[in-house]
Amino acid sequence: MGTKKFGQIDSLRFFAIFAVICSHWYWSAHDLMDFGSVAPRGVDLFFVISGFLITLGLIAAKEKPQTKGQSLYKFYIRRFLRIFPIYYLTVFIIWIFWHKQMAGSIGWYLLYLVNFHSIKIQDWGIAGQFWSLSVEEQFYLVWPFVILFVPNKRLSLVIILSVILSLVMKTYWVMIGLSFWTVYMHPLGSLDALALGGLLACLYHFHQDQLKKALYNPLFIFLVIAQLMIMLIISRIPFCFHFYTIGIRTSFGLFSMWLIGRSTFGFTGIMGYVLDSRSLRYIGKISYAIYLFHDFVPGMLLGLKYPENPDLRFVMYVAVTIGLASLSWYLFESPILKLKDGFE
Repeated sequence: MGTKKFGQIDSLRFFAIFAVICSHWYWSAHDLMDFGSVAPRGVDLFFVISGFLITLGLIAAKEKPQTKGQSLYKFYIRRFLRIFPIYYLTVFIIWIFWHKQMAGSIGWYLLYLVNFHSIKIQDWGIAGQFWSLSVEEQFYLVWPFVILFVPNKRLSLVIILSVILSLVMKTYWVMIGLSFWTVYMHPLGSLDALALGGLLACLYHFHQDQLKKALYNPLFIFLVIAQLMIMLIISRIPFCFHFYTIGIRTSFGLFSMWLIGRSTFGFTGIMGYVLDSRSLRYIGKISYAIYLFHDFVPGMLLGLKYPENPDLRFVMYVAVTIGLASLSWYLFESPILKLKDGFE
């Protein structure tokens, strides 16, 4: 079974990017919600979606009449075409306009090591949002070999062990007093969310009927939501905050698994109406460029007279970012992506 287009997942990407940009531009201006409680969940949703789609594609490639070497070659070519061109163009533009701020750190950006740079300097840097892109690239260096070379009957077990490894490492880092930067940005600290997406892909591919029954089971839905609510309650208890730091990404990852899993079968009712929105799907489709560009839009507009009202300013930032991402999609990304068809 090959991968197919999951339209509602594009709408989930909309909500993921919306959480990130609201945290940067809106909620902080209104003091409604702290950045640390919202933006990471948008990133986590991106991670689970990525783990799901990448793993599903690799499982499908594994079943084609081709060698593992050919599967790896096609995978990396397709990833290169999707990710590298617009990323490196953005890095080049940042280097041109913010040369002083990027001085001494350009190598970290070119090598997709921004997360390790932030861990080193204990700060976001000039383009801090690129840390998650670095984590995904580091994930891509290892994960295809896991999926392609581990026998299918052991694949789910290996993926579950990956989630456990992530939790163990985060527990160890917290116990020895390492900073938030390591726990949050190290690739092993993000592996649980990415691997949970991979686990969903395995269940979808090999046990689709059982998965569907579970996803629609009211008790299962209650348990998934309850464990996330418990984790959020724990975050408000000072002496329990370490448990939240260690477990929130896994907890939200489990909720994201349910959300993405239901989307693959298609939500109906009000949720289906929302997720089937062409506007949301479109913004989800261009969310990669929005993620790359959004943090620089306020700086680009500093020389202009714009509304002091934070609500109007937020609308302006969103409109400009979507406009730039749309230009990128139609003039730059989409023509390049057509080349992917030769590496199916």
